[in-house]
Amino acid sequence: MNDWAEKLSYSLGEQKQLDCEIIKSNIVNCVSVQKTGLEMDKSGVDYIATLKNGAQILIDAKTRMKGCSKYWKGEPELALEMWSVKEQRKIGWTLKEDTQCDYILYTFPKEDSDRYYFIPFQLLRIAFLKNGRNWYSTYGSKLQLNHSYHSEAIFVPASVVLQAVQAEMTGYIHS
Repeated sequence: MNDWAEKLSYSLGEQKQLDCEIIKSNIVNCVSVQKTGLEMDKSGVDYIATLKNGAQILIDAKTRMKGCSKYWKGEPELALEMWSVKEQRKIGWTLKEDTQCDYILYTFPKEDSDRYYFIPFQLLRIAFLKNGRNWYSTYGSKLQLNHSYHSEAIFVPASVVLQAVQAEMTGYIHS
C-alpha cells in the first residue's frame, strides 16, 4: 500500500538534501532551492529553484522507495502515472496539461541506483501521450493502493523514456 504521508516524511529527510544538491548542480545560476509547503506539494511542485535574476523554476520530485530495483529489467524504471484516482477517473500527473512544474526529478535509493533523471515536464508529457499505448501494451501497468483509492502507473525503462523525450525535441520540416 502506498502511504502518501510516509512518502512525504521520507522526502523531507535526507532525500530533501540530496534533491536540493541535484537541482542546484543542474540549473546554471541557481542561487537557492526551497522545499514547497504542503499545498504546493499536493499540486505537484516540490521545489522552487531561484536564479540569480529572480526567475523561478518549479520541480516535482519523484523518489522511488528502497528495493524498487528488484522489479527492473536491467536499468532504472520511471513511473508514469495514468490515473491519480482510478475510481474517479482522475487523470494522472504525467498527463495533466495544467501541471505547473517545469521539471521532473526522478531519484532512487543508493542501494538501487546512483542515477537520477531531470526531465522537462512538458516534453515528458508529450512523449507519454504519443507512446503511452505502446508502453502500456509492452510494460503493462501497476495499480497502487493508497488507503481508499487506487492510482495506476506504467513503469518504463529510463532509456526508453529518454529516447521518446529526445524524439520530441527534433524533427523535420515538411514542405
